[in-house]
Amino acid sequence: MNSINHYRALSIVMIVAIHAYSAADLVLDSYTSRFLFNLVSGATLNFIFISGFLFYLVFYEKFEFFKFVKGRIDRYLKPYLFLSILPIAISLLTMPMYWDNSIIIDFNKDTIGTWHFISTLKYLVSGAHITAYWYIPFIMLMVLLSPLFVAFVKLNITKQLIIFGIFLTVSMLIHRPFERVELFQAVHSVFYFTSIYLMGIICAIHRTKIYEVLHKKELYLLSIVLLIVIWQTNQGHLGLYKTEFFVYNGIDLVVIKMVFFCLFFMIWLHRFEHVKSYVISTIAAASFTIYFLHVYFLKGINIVKDYFNLSFENYPFIAYILLVMTIIFLSTITARLLYRLIPNYTRILIGYNKRAAKNPKSKWTRKLIFSRK
Repeated sequence: MNSINHYRALSIVMIVAIHAYSAADLVLDSYTSRFLFNLVSGATLNFIFISGFLFYLVFYEKFEFFKFVKGRIDRYLKPYLFLSILPIAISLLTMPMYWDNSIIIDFNKDTIGTWHFISTLKYLVSGAHITAYWYIPFIMLMVLLSPLFVAFVKLNITKQLIIFGIFLTVSMLIHRPFERVELFQAVHSVFYFTSIYLMGIICAIHRTKIYEVLHKKELYLLSIVLLIVIWQTNQGHLGLYKTEFFVYNGIDLVVIKMVFFCLFFMIWLHRFEHVKSYVISTIAAASFTIYFLHVYFLKGINIVKDYFNLSFENYPFIAYILLVMTIIFLSTITARLLYRLIPNYTRILIGYNKRAAKNPKSKWTRKLIFSRK
């Protein structure tokens, strides 16, 4: 579905945009800037919706649990482990006491190896070593829960909507994990994000009816989104709602906003089902790789800025747009270059699998790889 391809590309652009604002020295000191920040906050929920949507379209019909898990390990877990080596090593050297392991072992020169081993496990379980990597421990839990989603698909629409409503209520009450040092934030995230994942499944199952009922009604959906964002901004709220799991801190409006935003994108982008764009398809194909790599480029930009004492304060908005475009370009070109060099390994190293290249010795694969040179 071209529209879902477009949605994947748009979603990763929004995620990069929400992470890049501070690097561009963009100060949220006006109503407009706070409004726009609130509008794109929660962009990861687009990814969750798409994941649920594609789970039904791509995997459900021929679902095999162990095959599905193996595929997701190759796509998510292996790149996560590889790309986590450097940030975890740096974290252990610069912040050896980031995790308090004193209950298990005392920190001294004789136990430093064990201390670092325990800390490494905590980083991998939580994803706290670098921005955005919390997503992988969470999504791997969702993969392990996939038989439950298969059972969900088989329910009638009434039961599906009831279960979705229950999980949406849970999402509104528990919010997202409060901070990255929450060791079991992946479990917390499962409870928070499952509602939108289920919504993606429901929308995929009943997509024909949804397209029919909501055709040309995108403006109504977008209006609801804008009203929620206006309310948030007028109340002085900025960004995501976060709290500890058992602490009530009001109603999470972001997840409600994203219910209507996901429907809006689903219906609106369906108008362009016939449109094929090389740029959009390229970004969509590299979307998960961009997710993995964009934080590296952001870190690099911040290091260069600090080293040369650079500032974008005089032109932050222009710098912001250029930074987002640059990060997406660098992440995408890195994926494509590595694919040219090592096509059989980019999937497990950076999560990029532009084309199948399982047998590099086959005539078809040689033609595929070298015809581009």
